[in-house]
Amino acid sequence: MPDIELRFHHDMLVVSAPADALLARQGVNAARDRQYLNLMEPDAIRDALRLEVVAGAQCLTTTTEDITRARLAHLNMEGDAAHLANAALDIANELKPQHVLVEIGPCGLPLDPSSKASLNENRSQYADAARAFEGGVFDAFLLNGFTDLVDLKCALMGVSQVSGKPMFASVTLGETARALTTADAQDGQRDDAERVLDSVASAYPITADGFEVVDDVPAPPAPAAYRKPLDPGCWPAAVDVMVDMGAAVIGFETAAPIAKAVEYARIAVERSSRPVMAQLFVSDQSSKGSAAKGLVPLDEIDEYTPDTMAPAAVKLFGAGVQFLRATGAATPAFTGALAATVQGLDVRTSQVPDA
Repeated sequence: MPDIELRFHHDMLVVSAPADALLARQGVNAARDRQYLNLMEPDAIRDALRLEVVAGAQCLTTTTEDITRARLAHLNMEGDAAHLANAALDIANELKPQHVLVEIGPCGLPLDPSSKASLNENRSQYADAARAFEGGVFDAFLLNGFTDLVDLKCALMGVSQVSGKPMFASVTLGETARALTTADAQDGQRDDAERVLDSVASAYPITADGFEVVDDVPAPPAPAAYRKPLDPGCWPAAVDVMVDMGAAVIGFETAAPIAKAVEYARIAVERSSRPVMAQLFVSDQSSKGSAAKGLVPLDEIDEYTPDTMAPAAVKLFGAGVQFLRATGAATPAFTGALAATVQGLDVRTSQVPDA
């Protein structure tokens, strides 16, 4: 497969949507069972990903967001990381996409920013996850769904310690709630404490041996079921963290109206020289489409359906985004709309045209 770095700042590229929506239509609880399917029913994952390739996605994403030790332990799959990584890469490469991205999600461990033990344990979660893919054929890591800048910092440090592959990094902004373990978790929803994000750099300096902190407190073992999205006001700080920690691509996921998504894209373009990835979150209701409303002005798109995905892609293209992805309840129809809209286009950073 071509080296994806050779395409940075050149071709517009579409990333495959998560397989969860298609699996759910088959009665699968994807959040709970997707990792078992990689190992035990690979045809189910392969069929879902094949539709994404047919729809036009140039970048195929593995279904390995749960591959950190903490999340596998929650699924009673301790010790299966290497087998899972090999199986997921076999499935993806068999479809012969242009590029393969390996997805790693937040480990979900409670994080104490004042504890060196807690920070280093978080970092080791991501280092071990990346190590499971050693020797595999893929283009880049996708560190996706992060909602805490310190956790993101740990992830970028951990992966870069064990691999020289490019890292795509993405945070979830605004209203979107991302499940970190199972969709039907019985242990309740944990509301993370607000972080003081404007002091990340000074509070957590990097030293030769990791983090400089004030004390050592063992990290609690159990991952949280849900995590609150990152406040959009912290997006500039998130961009800076991604740049400082060596992310090759700066990304965000949002369910906000397109005007807000364009604003986030422009901030990323202005604060870094890295390619930008925009992920548009599709709600369950929006995935079914909407009643005929006539033409919707570009700046008034406030939900993402197959009909509005194409004009949304036009706006993001104009803002300088290179990588586009539909997430949440998105199906191949959403991927196809994105791919058809930007096919053959080169990345641009000029002003967005008026609607």
